[in-house]
Amino acid sequence: MSRKRVLLAHPHLTAAGGGDVVAAWVLQALCAEFDVTVATLNPIDCAAINRNFGTALSDRDFTLRIAPASWVFALRHLPVRGALLQMSVVMRWARTLDARERFDVMIGTQNEADFGRPGIQYVHYPWVFLPRPDAEMLWYHYIPGFLPLYRALCQGFARSSNEGLRRNLSLANSGFVAGRIRAIHGMESLIVYPPVPGTFPDIPWEQRRNAVVAVGRMHEIKRWEMAVEALDLVRREYPDIGLTLISSSQQPAYANRMAALAATRPWFRILSDISREELTREVAQHRYGIHTMEEEHFGIAPAEQLQAGCIPFVHDSGGPVDIVGGYRELRFTDARDAAAKIITVIQNPALENEIRQQLAQRRDMYSSGKFTESIRRIVREYK
Repeated sequence: MSRKRVLLAHPHLTAAGGGDVVAAWVLQALCAEFDVTVATLNPIDCAAINRNFGTALSDRDFTLRIAPASWVFALRHLPVRGALLQMSVVMRWARTLDARERFDVMIGTQNEADFGRPGIQYVHYPWVFLPRPDAEMLWYHYIPGFLPLYRALCQGFARSSNEGLRRNLSLANSGFVAGRIRAIHGMESLIVYPPVPGTFPDIPWEQRRNAVVAVGRMHEIKRWEMAVEALDLVRREYPDIGLTLISSSQQPAYANRMAALAATRPWFRILSDISREELTREVAQHRYGIHTMEEEHFGIAPAEQLQAGCIPFVHDSGGPVDIVGGYRELRFTDARDAAAKIITVIQNPALENEIRQQLAQRRDMYSSGKFTESIRRIVREYK
């Protein structure tokens, strides 16, 4: 019996970013059972992806199809970021390849995608709601009429329509995003949580640092100063507690502001651009985690903290609420509320132990094994 032929469309499969983690693990899952072709804009560095995401990909596992050089050249010289345009180019490229070779299944891993026929789309956040939040708005987003015109041009190049998007089977990365898909497209989604790559050392609670860990980009949308403010308040009750921020460089000015906060607080340290192995080891040495971004799509960082055996405290919005199982004791609205929640858990060992036991039962939900099994089954059964 011949293997299903699958076309995977993703603009840039690189070794950084939550969306790329999903795309890499989708590719890993599919290569084991199907003949996979990847429609993309750039070469894929399998060694870098394997090192950062814990996959075991090889160039021999799939067929790479890079979009025409003239298209890629035009994208590189745009004066704007153009994420939607990049995906639109990949959609058009995927349609072109499908017209030549006719694949059994088409799957896109960067939000909605119209392939000209039914396919599968993994949605991190519906395009119509982007850019979001306000901190991601750039100068050109404020030009009157720009966004509608830009989206119309992208849709025209991709030859896509809202009706085409709705023909697909939608996979959502969280209940929060499934709700957004329902609101804009009027369709239900299958929730497939992203995988947390790598394994975390199993460090006994008593041997962990009495500290809180935060993980994510060094960008103002993450609101790391709120984490610092919360720990300032916690330390009034527990002066021995510390904060570690594991981050990757992105906004130099914001990084400087955070470095200035760390310079005046010996208990606050920042680790920048460390390896995946170092990250898993470092996170597992902490008792608690914190994630301060508002309306995070999914939140791979709280899932990492969960996998590492930490107790994550998250903003009461977006996908992270799913990750902590809806526990009200772990959801906060501002720095003062975050501090109060952390103090309450520390002060009540019975509650702390109960939360740890409940969270431990959720770890498998975000494992790479669970993710790959789900993706294979979905593609296997898709007709």
